[in-house]
Amino acid sequence: MIPVIVYDKNQCNPKKCTAKRMLKFGLAKKVNSIQNIPSGSIILSPFAKQALSPMDIEHARNGLVVVDMTWTNIDNFPRFQNTCRALPYLIASNPINWGRPMKLNSAEAVMASLIILNCKEQANEFIERFNWASEFVRLNGELLNIYAKAKNSTEIVYIQNEYLDRRMKDRSHIH
Repeated sequence: MIPVIVYDKNQCNPKKCTAKRMLKFGLAKKVNSIQNIPSGSIILSPFAKQALSPMDIEHARNGLVVVDMTWTNIDNFPRFQNTCRALPYLIASNPINWGRPMKLNSAEAVMASLIILNCKEQANEFIERFNWASEFVRLNGELLNIYAKAKNSTEIVYIQNEYLDRRMKDRSHIH
């Protein structure tokens, strides 16, 4: 079981906040400051230089940290010394950002991370708690399963780029 940790910046509507729901359902634990993030944890960051891969499982056993904040304030994302990883290309299924690439909410980010880390049973706990979660798996399932078979971050980025290149070629054939 991967310890899921929420560092909540308290920026979103509490009624729509997936981080608060993860906490409420016991899917995550909260930390109130950066100093309280367990050493060696993986911090999900859109600014990370490396993509999350199955190879990160050992670090994730120390904790998988999601920073809950709004996308409009993303430029104020805290800078960390810990191991930061970015998620590869995925499409949001949440009601606020449905269909938008890379605009995942906190629960989608954690669920995707757990699938990539091959912790599918733990990821399945989200499907029961978030009504959009099965749609997230429908939209991204094939890609997530391919990411979960990658050896490392470099291979994840390669898979992502190949996928995006194929999508661009498919779109250019339509027009």
